[in-house]
Amino acid sequence: MASSESLFGNSFTGASTANATAGNDDDLTANNNIDIDVDLGKTLITYRVLVSRREAGAIIGRNGDNITEIRNNNNVKAGVSKVVDGCIDRILTISGMVDNIPDTMVAIARSVTIANAETVKQADEKGTDPTNLITYDFFPLKPLTQRPLPNEPAYANTLFLRLLIPNSQIGTLIGKGGSRIKNIQETYNVKMVASKGFLENSTERLVELQGTEENMRPAIAAISKCLLRDYQGTATTTYYLPSAAMPAYRRRREGRGTGKEVIKKITFPNEYIGALIGKRGSRIQEVRRLSSCAIAIESDSENGVSNHGEREITIIGTRANIDHAVEMLNDYYQRERQRREEMEE
Repeated sequence: MASSESLFGNSFTGASTANATAGNDDDLTANNNIDIDVDLGKTLITYRVLVSRREAGAIIGRNGDNITEIRNNNNVKAGVSKVVDGCIDRILTISGMVDNIPDTMVAIARSVTIANAETVKQADEKGTDPTNLITYDFFPLKPLTQRPLPNEPAYANTLFLRLLIPNSQIGTLIGKGGSRIKNIQETYNVKMVASKGFLENSTERLVELQGTEENMRPAIAAISKCLLRDYQGTATTTYYLPSAAMPAYRRRREGRGTGKEVIKKITFPNEYIGALIGKRGSRIQEVRRLSSCAIAIESDSENGVSNHGEREITIIGTRANIDHAVEMLNDYYQRERQRREEMEE
């Protein structure tokens, strides 16, 4: 197990530090409300957010343009952890003043929602199911809250974030008898759910936040101030580090779990099939090896090309393993499409 950077910055202004220890803080401790009068707006805070490879791509944007814009517009530091082969989890780290965090987090969540909505639109045009491209059936990426369905009007306006919170601070957010987390949900009309268990090899837990842009901003501001009350509690935290050996789908692949095998068929544009297969079949072989799925790609001679110029790929495995295989194939597809678009410019 390894420790990472502190969740919260230690560069506090003199005024902020003094106010944070004033009587208002004692009142907050005694009462599980979220009305914090202490001015913590200039205090530094760092958030860690769990994202998938695909979501990270939407946040970063082409040539890093989107994340650069988010940094510049909000005067924050933001970066995504490196890709780990065989793992689709990545960590987004955001550091800045409390006043700048809500707009930053909303911009990040909006980037993912816009990308997902575009995927849904493209799937509708092709008559395919986008579910496996925009959601996940395994922890820690599996939704903790009920989200609108892709075909519902509310889908395009609903944002979500997977916050990584040290277990030592979960009590600060939940409050006595769940009073504080309930207060946040009711006051700001958001959904907020904490995972029961830790992320593997860590003492961090997931807190999923869901709501509209207008409601997410004040909710995030309130969460930041609640967490800053107890920032000392992060000192003994062991932070989650994405690893190919950690996620639950890896345990299933390695035979430490079982699941009923199912068959799933997906399609990709015919002109990208070569990129999915890779040189001498290297990429498709890697997908088979890491997902433990049987994967077959129909050839042109077998009528594998549809009227829309697409090829069908058949995947056989457990649902969790199929999800992983689809994610890897989609990752290769998105990277190749981006590469070709950049060459055309």
